[in-house]
Amino acid sequence: MTNDTDHADANAEIGEGTIIEPDVIVGFRYHPDAGAARVGRNSILRRGTLIYGDVELGDYFQSGHNAVVRAKVRTGDYCTLCNQSTLEGVIRMGTGVRIMSHVYVPTRTWFGDHVFVGPGVHFLNSRYPGRVPDLPTPRGATIEDEVMIGGGVTVMAGITIGRGSFIAAGAVVTCDIPPRSFVRGCPGRIEPLPEKLAVEIDKSLSLQKRDLWHPQTPDLETVDWPDDWAESW
Repeated sequence: MTNDTDHADANAEIGEGTIIEPDVIVGFRYHPDAGAARVGRNSILRRGTLIYGDVELGDYFQSGHNAVVRAKVRTGDYCTLCNQSTLEGVIRMGTGVRIMSHVYVPTRTWFGDHVFVGPGVHFLNSRYPGRVPDLPTPRGATIEDEVMIGGGVTVMAGITIGRGSFIAAGAVVTCDIPPRSFVRGCPGRIEPLPEKLAVEIDKSLSLQKRDLWHPQTPDLETVDWPDDWAESW
């Protein structure tokens, strides 16, 4: 591992303190006129990460293994893209957007601040691909600030999920969601946000400087099996 640019493509600007593991490509020249990729300070790019040129990533960006960031993605600080997830390009992410593993985000999707996206979520940017033209262009969802999206959710093209909403695992979101709503089911049913969820979000989830497996984690002894698990093997 390194905190310099030894493993970065020449078409990249890497912020101070950033760790780049082997087999990482930063600034992939997808086009002869592609610009540089910029990665902020104190980030970590894990093995297998591919970042195109014309990408701007903020400070404390974290990628998992085999994450893909295609061109014209812009993020704020403290954003995470976990293992095997893809940002398909032309995507805006605010501060503290945490995307877990096996998530697909198509072009022209917009995220606000402090958004959590659970594993296996799929966003779409066309409702009738190959049948009805997308005018003027395909358009993904707009996810406003402080939205929590559970694992296995599908979010249809062009919809807006309002600020502070909570999307339950497995839901299929087919229409605009008012702010501070609770959505569950297929198709997703919109309900008032339950009292236990109608609280200020814990920003330690979204403003995370490092994860459990970061090489600068101060004490690995704090990351251990739960006390109530049997130690019979």
